[in-house]
Amino acid sequence: MKKRIKLTFVEEGVSAIAELLEDKAPKTCEMVWNALEEPLEGKVIHAMWTGRELSFTPPAGRFPEDAWKLPPENQTAFPIPGDLIWNGYAPYQWQGAPHQVLDLGIFYGRDSRILLPVGWRAGNLFGTIVENLEEFAKVAARCQSEGVKQIRISRMP
Repeated sequence: MKKRIKLTFVEEGVSAIAELLEDKAPKTCEMVWNALEEPLEGKVIHAMWTGRELSFTPPAGRFPEDAWKLPPENQTAFPIPGDLIWNGYAPYQWQGAPHQVLDLGIFYGRDSRILLPVGWRAGNLFGTIVENLEEFAKVAARCQSEGVKQIRISRMP
């Protein structure tokens, strides 16, 4: 049985369920699952360059100090709707930030690609939404006009 996580827009009460792709991205899935021992909550923003994506920066201290060093696993630069993508950037690699930058991308629509100001960047595809993508995507799309939204990511029993 695959491990599953729940992504919930807190204020809207809309959730989607995703399955982790442990057979294809074992180290990424292990790191994410361990970080979800307690639910993660924070703000998602709509991506500027990658298309129909929400970008979630995990709260400090919830992921390992070297989370940006994960090996390439099941990488793609062309996510499809429902894909969960992990990307990490070394200190000074993302727009000169002196610390690691971590990103959990939630792709909700077609015609997306991971083309950033730093160039093409393949990310680790570690999960896929298997339930309620359509309703989740409707709320996700509103982030473009309404701004950031509160999201909670948690393990499913």
